[in-house]
Amino acid sequence: MERPTLRELRKRIDKIDFEIIKLLEERMKVCRDIAKRKLELGLPIEDHYREELVIQRAGEFKEVFREIIKLCKETQEAVRRGQV
Repeated sequence: MERPTLRELRKRIDKIDFEIIKLLEERMKVCRDIAKRKLELGLPIEDHYREELVIQRAGEFKEVFREIIKLCKETQEAVRRGQV
């Protein structure tokens, strides 16, 4: 069996990246919905307990998820200010 070429491997990465982007877009939409619900309920944007749960289950991707959480909080703040 032949080993995949560099070009083939990069195509696989491109496909994976596309899927990650789609999932991140979906996550951001849900974050906006959560922000609206938090606003209705008078809850703060930050939930340190929830954030820690997400980070802990991220395994070796903790830093990636810290950035994702940061983006989500920024988006939620924008919703709260009426900018989204």
